[in-house]
Amino acid sequence: MFPSFKHLAVAAGLCTIFASVHASQITLKFAHEAPESAIKGQSANYFAERVKEHTNGSVIVDVYPGGQLVPTTDEIRAVARGQVDIIAPYTSYFSSIDRAWDVFYQPLLFADPADAVQTFAGPVGNELLSRLSSRGMVGLSIWHDGPVYLFSKGKPIETPEDMAGRKIRVAPSRPLEAGLDAVNATAVSIPATEVYLALQQGVADSVLTTPTYAGPAKWDEVLEYGNKLMFGQGGYALVANQKSLERLSDEQKEGFMRAVKETESWNHDKVLENIRHWEDQLAANGLKWTETSQDDLAKWVDFAAAAEKAQSKDAIVLIEQVRQ
Repeated sequence: MFPSFKHLAVAAGLCTIFASVHASQITLKFAHEAPESAIKGQSANYFAERVKEHTNGSVIVDVYPGGQLVPTTDEIRAVARGQVDIIAPYTSYFSSIDRAWDVFYQPLLFADPADAVQTFAGPVGNELLSRLSSRGMVGLSIWHDGPVYLFSKGKPIETPEDMAGRKIRVAPSRPLEAGLDAVNATAVSIPATEVYLALQQGVADSVLTTPTYAGPAKWDEVLEYGNKLMFGQGGYALVANQKSLERLSDEQKEGFMRAVKETESWNHDKVLENIRHWEDQLAANGLKWTETSQDDLAKWVDFAAAAEKAQSKDAIVLIEQVRQ
C-alpha cells in the first residue's frame, strides 16, 4: 500500500525541520596544547559541554587537546586568521603581540594564588582582554592554572645563586628571561609538548612552571625538586576569532557567553583545590618541596627588580595597579 498524502506531508515536514536544524548548527574548533587531565583540558571540556547545553545543541565546540591541531606557538596566528575558532594559550604567548600581558610574570607580585585569581577577575584582567579586539580576536575570559614555581633536577634551587649555570625552561617571558640572565642562568624557550624530552636529554635541567601543569604532564618523572616561591601566576586567555562569533545568532551568542561565564566561575572555584591536589600529588610521587622563609625572601628582591626593568610601560601601569 502506498503512503497517504498526509503521511508524505508529515514526513516532508520533518525532513525540512531536520535539514533546517542541521543547516543552522555551527561547529567551532577549539585548539589547545594541554592534556585533558590538566586544568585547561578540564576547563575546555566543561566549556564545550556548557555551550552545547545553553545553545540547545545548535553550537558544537570540538576540542582538540594536546597540540594535535596546531602547535602552541602558532595558536594566536591561527585564531587571528580563522584557521581555528577558539584557543586558550598560556598568557605569556600574548606578550609577543602585547607586552602588557607580561604582568602575569612579575616575580613576588602576588601574595598567593588566590590573590592573583582575584586580581585578574577584575579591571586588570578586563583591560588585557579588551586589548585583543583590534587584532581580529575577542578576549573572552582568563582561566587560571596556578603559581609559577621553579622545578629542578640534580639539586634544589633555594637562592638566586643556585640558579647560576642552570638551563631553565621558561614559557616566552622577557621579564623572567631578564631575571634569569641577571643570575647567570640560561633561559630555554621550547613548547610545553617538548619539555619532558628536553629534561630527559639535558637540553634543560630546570623549569619555571605550575604544579598543576607539571603534574598532569608527568614532568615529575624527570624533575626532583620544587621551590614554592611565586615567580608569577600561570593562566590562559580564552580567545575566539571575531568572525567566528559573528556567525552565531543573537540567541546562540547569548548561550555561548553564558557558557563563558559559567566556565570562568568553574575554573576559578576549581583552581585553588587543584593547586593543593597537585602539590600533594607531586610530593607523593617523590618530588621534594622547598619553601622560602620571610627572612630568605629578601634574597630574591634583586631578581624581581631585574625582571621589572624588562617590563614594558603598559605592563608597569598594570603592575602598579595590582600593588595599590
